[in-house]
Amino acid sequence: MSLKLRGYRNGDFMAVRNMIVESFAESGNLGNWLIDRWNFCRMVSHTMNNTYDSWEQTVGIWEDADGVITGVVNSEGENRGEAFFQVRTPLTTSILEEMFAFAEHTLPLQDKDQRVLRLRIPAGDTLREAIAYERGYTKLGGEDTLSVLSFTNVARSVLPEGFYVKTGIEVTPEAKALAHAKAFGYYSAAEDRTWPLAFQRMKEAPDYRAELDLSVVDAYGEVVSFCTLWYDPVNRHGILEPVGTIPEARLKGLSRAVIWEGLHRLSGYGAEKVYVGSTMAFYKKLGFVPAFTSYVWEKRL
Repeated sequence: MSLKLRGYRNGDFMAVRNMIVESFAESGNLGNWLIDRWNFCRMVSHTMNNTYDSWEQTVGIWEDADGVITGVVNSEGENRGEAFFQVRTPLTTSILEEMFAFAEHTLPLQDKDQRVLRLRIPAGDTLREAIAYERGYTKLGGEDTLSVLSFTNVARSVLPEGFYVKTGIEVTPEAKALAHAKAFGYYSAAEDRTWPLAFQRMKEAPDYRAELDLSVVDAYGEVVSFCTLWYDPVNRHGILEPVGTIPEARLKGLSRAVIWEGLHRLSGYGAEKVYVGSTMAFYKKLGFVPAFTSYVWEKRL
């Protein structure tokens, strides 16, 4: 197979998104992202990290003579020296070498007198592991794991009195952004206008569904817990991203209730399972089990 490297251009967001969906349908999992991460990072992460307009310049795309995308190297847009590979089919050693070289040239983080790159290699991918060893990478302890919950009939969970579920139509980007900042610990008294913009852009993502963007509000109308779900109709699975609860509203069963409400809605679309990028005990108690794992490999250049 002859593949050619080119830069990112208009229309590639959906082309890569479709490749991600098709690769999962064809091969199960090759360490690729699912559609939630592709949508959420582009709209939310890139906005919050001021890389929304520059990120495209850091993406490498490999396509065949017919213009079919079979490989992508990208970052999450957070300037952390991280690289991710999206692949359509198992690629040759020479093409994977090109992808490694592109990542090493484009995405390292300057750390004092060295440049550092960290990338993910799926468990069991001996070819990528061999290339990494040959190029001087070290396998670290960190990992990315997708956990999965298979379901058929999902019952709704009852919220405590005084709390209500609202959809993305009913909750403003400002309210969602504030709850996200509090839940994930980056809230400060200083106003940051990128937060609302990020969640406004999330609503504009191609795979966003307002009826699956769920927030729990309290009696004062404040968002105190949330769960956004993304649905891949080709593979008939959903993904949770993001999920959170503000500190003062924890231990009330709000996250559990809003997740089960989301799963009930997903089942109405015909979803057969749902994924989450976590192995936390909370998700294990809900019935999630580890499904796919990628490990972090580091190279100091």
